[in-house]
Amino acid sequence: MTDLATEKTQEHSDTTAAQPTAAQPEVRWVEPAPKKRGKKKLWFGVGIPVALIACGAVAVGTIFTAPGVTVLGADVGLTTVDGAQEAIAAAIADATVTISVDGTQETLTGTQLGLSVDAAKTARDIKNAYPLWNIGNWSPGSVDAELAVDTQVASDALSEAFADKYSAPVDAQIEYGDGGYSVVPAENGQGIDIEALVDDLSAELAAAPAVQALAAGVTPIAASSSPSISLVASITETEPAFTTDEATETVESLNSAIDSVVFSLDGDTVDAVPAETVASWIDVAVTDAGEVQIATKNDEIEKYVAEVPGRVDQPATEADVVVDAAGNVLKTITEGHDGYKVTSTEGVTDTISAALTSMQPAEVALTGEKVAHKTTERFRRAVVSKSEGYSYFYETVNDGKEKLMKTMPMALGTPGHDTQVGDFTVYAQLTTQNMGDCDADGNLVPGGRFGYCTANVPWISYFNGDQGFHGTYWHNNFGPGAYMSHGCVNLSQADAEWSYRFLQVGSPVKVVA
Repeated sequence: MTDLATEKTQEHSDTTAAQPTAAQPEVRWVEPAPKKRGKKKLWFGVGIPVALIACGAVAVGTIFTAPGVTVLGADVGLTTVDGAQEAIAAAIADATVTISVDGTQETLTGTQLGLSVDAAKTARDIKNAYPLWNIGNWSPGSVDAELAVDTQVASDALSEAFADKYSAPVDAQIEYGDGGYSVVPAENGQGIDIEALVDDLSAELAAAPAVQALAAGVTPIAASSSPSISLVASITETEPAFTTDEATETVESLNSAIDSVVFSLDGDTVDAVPAETVASWIDVAVTDAGEVQIATKNDEIEKYVAEVPGRVDQPATEADVVVDAAGNVLKTITEGHDGYKVTSTEGVTDTISAALTSMQPAEVALTGEKVAHKTTERFRRAVVSKSEGYSYFYETVNDGKEKLMKTMPMALGTPGHDTQVGDFTVYAQLTTQNMGDCDADGNLVPGGRFGYCTANVPWISYFNGDQGFHGTYWHNNFGPGAYMSHGCVNLSQADAEWSYRFLQVGSPVKVVA
């Protein structure tokens, strides 16, 4: 192993006459010389005793920083890591910053402005980048360090120092009313542009003249002074902690959440909670930091959940419908409903609470069973027998045996206005109509196509052009051999109403001779 040592460039036979020169001694790697008993020491021009280097160049380079290194206005050359850390921290904490705003001046310290730097990391980084042994990196001047600022501390200090330059922003508010949440807009305030101020401050500190942190020698001592900087600050608008846009987004989520609490069983929605009820389950608050906090009233949720089985449980209700020959539903007599039985609501309150807290829809799948409802299908048709003078009305239930439901005497079309034979389908139904050449008030319009006007004809079911079943109040002649109409099937008013309700648009009608 070799040691770092100094060696004269020329020999002197008279050792008493030899004196150290003012020039920087040459440094090179040589074999270690034999130890001498004398106490004489050779010093670097930078104040490092050669004996210290002779003790171990690696150790010295590990401990000390090269000369001529400054950071944020503090001279950290020839310091240990601890000394550099102390100097950097002190320089930032005690720095004085004179700030001018619109002609007003105030002086604050780095501590008051919330300035900080990771002094320990910065000191280590500087020592590693500029070690004492690397002579080529001596005197680099100012090096970078990341300056941090606590904007709240800075804002508090500046707003106190320049109170007349500040107006506090007003947070947006969230209100509930008329079945939903709404936004009360925020208002911007004003104050010193802290971001711009910190940028200017960082640049000024980096360029600040070095403040000596060490005396001669290697023992670190506290800095005797810190940088003094003057800055001109600008006024800018300050946003509230909770902006109008943030409130609007929150309100949209809240309204969606309170409108989406539903219970399902086996895939069917069985209960939907009114938005107003859901809103009564939560308290919405916005903190000073602009954070939305939602607290749920679980006792109120639990009360509702406990009543869910009573609202949901029901036996199946059989549907009753009228269909055509193809099974298509023509009329629903009774709406069918599946039956439900809730067997457990365990964990439901927690599920709803978690969803509302995060402003999400709560679609709760209940534990239980569903009983599918059955359907009664009624196929209905009519037969008009001209020779018999009667109309017959039939019904088949669920593809069972056809049953004659009613027989009605009728009157048919007179000669020349015959009721036509064939297979037809009811295509229109009216409760009342003026027939023939009538005006809107039911009066005859002379010269019309039909030559008559019959007003307020009741209970009409058309199945073939202008021919159909209808009630008749102007005569009482019904049955075999009764020919009284212009082709329609005349029925009594009571029978016509019954046929109107029995048949539907789409029901088949067969007219036979």
